Amino acid sequence: MSASLPSERLPFLLEIGSEEIPARFVPEAMVELERRLTEGLAAARLTAEGVRVVATPRRMALLCESLSTRQPDRETEVKGPPLSVAFGPDGQPTPAGLGFARKAGVDLADCARVGEGAGAYLVARRLEPGREAAAVLAELVPAVILAIPFRKVMRWGTHDLEYPRPLQWIVALLGGQVVDLCVGHLRSGRVTRGHRTLAANREVPLEGPGQYLSALKEAGVVVDQDERRRTIRDGLAACLAAEEPGGCLLADEDLIAEVVYLCEHPTPFLGSYGKQFAALPDEVVATALKAHQRYFSIVGADGRLLTRFASVRDGGTEHLANVIAGNERVLRARLADALFYWEFDQKQTPDQQTARLQAVTWLEGFGSVWDKTLRLAALVDWLWANGLGDGGPTPAPLARAARICKADLVSEMIKDGKEFTKLEGFIGARYAERAGESPEACRAIVRHYFPRTATGELPGDLFSSVLSIADRLDNLAGCWLAGFVPTGAKDLYALRRQVLAIMRIVLDLRRSLDLDAAVGFALGQVSACAPAADLEAARGQIGEFIQTRLAGYLAETAGRDPAVVRAVLPVRWRDPLAALAWSEALEGYRGRQDFQALATGFKRCRNILKGAVLADGERAGCFERWLEGGRGAGGEDFDALPEAAEKDLRRLAAAAAPGLRQAEAAGRQGEAFDLLSALGPAIDQYFEEVMVNAEDADLKRLRHAFVREIHGLFAKYADFGEVAPVE
Repeated sequence: MSASLPSERLPFLLEIGSEEIPARFVPEAMVELERRLTEGLAAARLTAEGVRVVATPRRMALLCESLSTRQPDRETEVKGPPLSVAFGPDGQPTPAGLGFARKAGVDLADCARVGEGAGAYLVARRLEPGREAAAVLAELVPAVILAIPFRKVMRWGTHDLEYPRPLQWIVALLGGQVVDLCVGHLRSGRVTRGHRTLAANREVPLEGPGQYLSALKEAGVVVDQDERRRTIRDGLAACLAAEEPGGCLLADEDLIAEVVYLCEHPTPFLGSYGKQFAALPDEVVATALKAHQRYFSIVGADGRLLTRFASVRDGGTEHLANVIAGNERVLRARLADALFYWEFDQKQTPDQQTARLQAVTWLEGFGSVWDKTLRLAALVDWLWANGLGDGGPTPAPLARAARICKADLVSEMIKDGKEFTKLEGFIGARYAERAGESPEACRAIVRHYFPRTATGELPGDLFSSVLSIADRLDNLAGCWLAGFVPTGAKDLYALRRQVLAIMRIVLDLRRSLDLDAAVGFALGQVSACAPAADLEAARGQIGEFIQTRLAGYLAETAGRDPAVVRAVLPVRWRDPLAALAWSEALEGYRGRQDFQALATGFKRCRNILKGAVLADGERAGCFERWLEGGRGAGGEDFDALPEAAEKDLRRLAAAAAPGLRQAEAAGRQGEAFDLLSALGPAIDQYFEEVMVNAEDADLKRLRHAFVREIHGLFAKYADFGEVAPVE
């Protein structure tokens, strides 16, 4: 029996009205509303076409051009008991058979018999009529609305609801009819609300979904966010052309995206502020404009800020001059505060500010920020001497930057969570510059905070990069010992991002750094604050944490094959640059027949040894033994190996060892894999001709020692079992 199709399709509108929701919440909520409702409709067998979501601070609406008004009928099939259970020997129905038919809602005589012999069973088939879309929506929509995830929610009154701001009204229309549903205490209707001031928040009845956008526009509300964005861009451009032809907006897409969701009827305008604030750095002024008032900065032809700003009013042009004057007054007050901070802070030198850090706690029980600066100085020295420097003493500008890079944290401009806090580093660099510090030190002070996001701009120069790595290593070690170990649910101090930043910076520098040794040094620096901590255990845990982050970076960002990454990282994770180089080289060898023989042999070695292979720390000794001709870790003499195949493999492995050492030291990964691949046929022949688990116990032990040493030689370069052919 075929299912029937819905006979009619109608437009659908859902509008969720509320008090003003924070702008940063809205875009994510729009995506979730569309996803959850369309998935729910599809699961309910209702076809929706032309779905889009529009939103303002006070409303979020889903518009559907065409929605099925009824589910299609559906034939359902329920498997029943075996025929031997449903009917007795005399062919009469048993209680089990009758009970099944009754539960399925059909007559037993209408049930089909499927299968043959002892495997035959009953099947009940019935036609399930489709439900009306309105009934489905009445169940689906409230659940979707209350399931939209927001960063923060609230409760209000005595209502058992959670939403970012109190809900005020719900509109639900399928064609011209109201879809009767309830969200908490609110019942849906056809009445929306106009603009708070332009339309005095008046009620706007809707005849149907097609009237929604135009009816609200007549009531002062531009619901379509794309139209508001065009109005803002075009309006600001027109204001600049008319009032400040030589100026242009300081590019800030994030601010435009936020302002779009701060208004329902955007009216752009320009304002100005006094020239006395020109003494402030442009970044301070731009931050004051953006962070507190959501104003746009205007720059002149020389790239410097003009004493003008652009903004957007949520309303019309009536009394706009008063609005501009009010905005200018508020902004002058903010800038006057900033100018006071700027002048007051410069009464102290960077060294005096740094000394005040002794009174600022870094982590509870883990010393002050002053203590942190002392650790940074030591870490910078260690990093410079262990891979990131040129082998000489730490350059004076870098050492100086490490000493005073946190000085601005106690400045009036930065402390106490003001809107200028995000300028930490930049403000410190400006104060240091005015105090006569070197340009290199000033640059390192500001850029050691880079990257500020997971994909943000890197420090870019060597001094800044070294200080940035030192800062993050200290954060990682201290937070780990303090118990702030990341979990799946939380990472309070963004340690995942800190590790990712270290890896990105090291790779950008194209310099080798032993992260395991660096972490060990950083932990040793913090250990005085945690004397009871098991530093070796913490070092191992952090190592695993770094290895996991590096695996994700190489596979997802660098585009390396995940199997190759798994093969290389157990050996190379300590040095991100080496890990990248070895993984790139290994990808080029996977398809070679001789290499595949090597990888297969590696896997067979491990299987025969049942996991009793050399530990990570024993592989260096294994390699030295191969340089000397090869012998067992317990002194086993491989001269006693009787078969030609094992003698040949020993000879070839020992002959390859010097070349492997030279290739690795010179960073010629391909040459190393060539040498290893050349052993592929020999190891393949070894396993074809030699019985490793010999009946003679002494010979078996000797061969196990030999296989262990062969495995150890290969394992020094990668876990080739990860790229071996599937057997």
